[in-house]
Amino acid sequence: MNTSLIILVLAIVSFLLGFLRDLFIAKNFGLSWEADLIFVALILPVFFENFLSLALRDSMIPYLQKLRSQSEALFISVARWLYWRVMLIGVLASLLAIVGSFWLLGLLAPGWNVEQIEAGQLVFCIGALLVAVQVALYCQGALLNMDEIFLLPMTRTVLLNTGAIIGILFFQPTDVAIFIGMLLPQLVLIIVQHRRIAYLRGKAKVEVETTGHGTGFSLAFLPVLLAATAQQSCILAERIFASYLEEGSITMLSFAFRIVTIPLTLYALSVLAVLFPRFVASWNDADMNGYASAVRKGLLATMLFLLPASVVLCSFPETVVAILLERGEFGAAQTEATASLVVLYALGLPAMGLALLWGRTLLAQNQARLFLVITLISSAMTIGLDALLYRHYGAQGLAIAFASGAILQAVFMGLYVYRATPNGLGVAVLLRWILTGTAIAVALHWAPVPHGLLQLCLYIALVLAAYAAGVLLLGERDLFKPSYWSMKRT
Repeated sequence: MNTSLIILVLAIVSFLLGFLRDLFIAKNFGLSWEADLIFVALILPVFFENFLSLALRDSMIPYLQKLRSQSEALFISVARWLYWRVMLIGVLASLLAIVGSFWLLGLLAPGWNVEQIEAGQLVFCIGALLVAVQVALYCQGALLNMDEIFLLPMTRTVLLNTGAIIGILFFQPTDVAIFIGMLLPQLVLIIVQHRRIAYLRGKAKVEVETTGHGTGFSLAFLPVLLAATAQQSCILAERIFASYLEEGSITMLSFAFRIVTIPLTLYALSVLAVLFPRFVASWNDADMNGYASAVRKGLLATMLFLLPASVVLCSFPETVVAILLERGEFGAAQTEATASLVVLYALGLPAMGLALLWGRTLLAQNQARLFLVITLISSAMTIGLDALLYRHYGAQGLAIAFASGAILQAVFMGLYVYRATPNGLGVAVLLRWILTGTAIAVALHWAPVPHGLLQLCLYIALVLAAYAAGVLLLGERDLFKPSYWSMKRT
């Protein structure tokens, strides 16, 4: 079976488990301070996952791939040197977060009083340990992906969500049990992945001088790190502004964002994760045809994953939220409030996917500085809109700001990708899918609202069928060729 398909299945399983975890949180805590605490305690691990871990992986692969093309011994020596220093950085980051937990928690939720911050410190400190764990796992994942091993790193999110559910079901449903359940299985995975990367153990067969490579990697890593910081600052700013709003706003934003970004993450963890090393290899080999073909394949997958999802979420947000979350303390009023946020995030969903795709193409082209500049501009606009909109429009204003920033980022990145490889942008692909999506959205506006899971699934199937028919009529052929989606090297 194709590797990307297996990864997609694992990603779907992970997100089903993640939603089951969130259902238990919604059922036991509703829209309360305790629920807000869980999501605030997750801000730091998620921030560092995207700020440090993902940036680390995205910069390690292009940098080490260049060294590997020169010498396998050089690659192994530098990889070992980086690996142990990255592990140390992760541990230090967790320790600093624990030591400064009171200050950090106050910074992340400035609307909370001293008693609330003190009550949340223990949970926050346990969550801070996830930082070191994720840094280690993403570093290992980069090395494994370079050897075309994608399945083992993908089990990380499955273990995280499974552990949280076990903590809720088999122990008293508390914040502490949830975070301990997330932590322990991932520690086991670190040991397993370390043993899988054979050249990390023992003494290197050939010792190669690594002097200067620390500086070289730092220069490659810094722009990606700063860009990731800017992107995560948008989410942090959103949560900080939300802490000044009514109780439960942070939870509503978190639930809405999670619902909308399910297809985005499934795409990023499956197809894009496999394609990114191909972008790098084809660009380094000056294979422009192969590079453009890989980027077009990624674009078609982006449309397939995200545009139908955006149309369904915008058309039937209350049905989606009610099916997923409405139970226990999460009632009809909470569903209505969260659904409005789902629509606003969903409007920016395709742009989020395009920014991910085109951002990786810029990194493959060694355009990290350009990637950074575009990200800084879009992030500054997002945070500026947060400050302007949150007082008058509340949580909806924050969601509008995030979607607007994603659209701006995608537009700028797309323009620069087009300048480098016009054939890789796939303008015809974009037009086919956008025109088809517009027609379907108009039709759904007049359609009856589905009630219940079965009717919603029927509508989703009809939307997918309509998209397939629409893009086929407009000239799309590759979508329907199984051989086109094979990730095997030719």
